[in-house]
Amino acid sequence: DHTPLLVDSGEANHMGNKNTFSFELSWFEKEGLFYMVAREWAKDFGGHSSVERWQNKIRHLRQFLRGWARNESGIYKQE
Repeated sequence: DHTPLLVDSGEANHMGNKNTFSFELSWFEKEGLFYMVAREWAKDFGGHSSVERWQNKIRHLRQFLRGWARNESGIYKQE
């Protein structure tokens, strides 16, 4: 149900105990999700190359969605 995209650049990279990000299928049912993702993706996060800009956008989107999901689960628990 979750398929990560792994890219090996050949550089050593240790993630430690960091939680991996997983996109929940149920998020597609949330009203306005597409608009929020498009809005966040359209922001400029700089970078010297296309890959760097893409990585910055992905990093930001992952962070944004984690916060959004925490907020959504809090609203769900209150209801």
